[in-house]
Amino acid sequence: MTKWNVYLTKGEYEPWWFFEEWETSIQADYFFAEKEAAFAKYQELAEELMQNYPNHQTKKDCLLAAWNEEEVEYCEDCEDDIQTFHGLILFLNGEVYQPTPEEKETIFKHVLTFS
Repeated sequence: MTKWNVYLTKGEYEPWWFFEEWETSIQADYFFAEKEAAFAKYQELAEELMQNYPNHQTKKDCLLAAWNEEEVEYCEDCEDDIQTFHGLILFLNGEVYQPTPEEKETIFKHVLTFS
């Protein structure tokens, strides 16, 4: 069975850094059996993040980071403020999804134009 996941994350690093225990940054996990439903949820959340946060960047076409420079948390260990990032990740069967060239031009094009 095909398993699609759209992960909404929040943490001190962008969503493409899959550090040990990165799963603890997941704020919401949306599961889908159908590609179209996963893409629709991804697009909905991407648009929300880009409207709510002035800064955004993408990697590998479907890893999106969004942030507001004023949203920081103090780190006692490093004695400094650390930026908070809101992330969006699209997984297919436990791996980061790699869009086809056609999907990059259609489904993910609007996401890339905002990055």
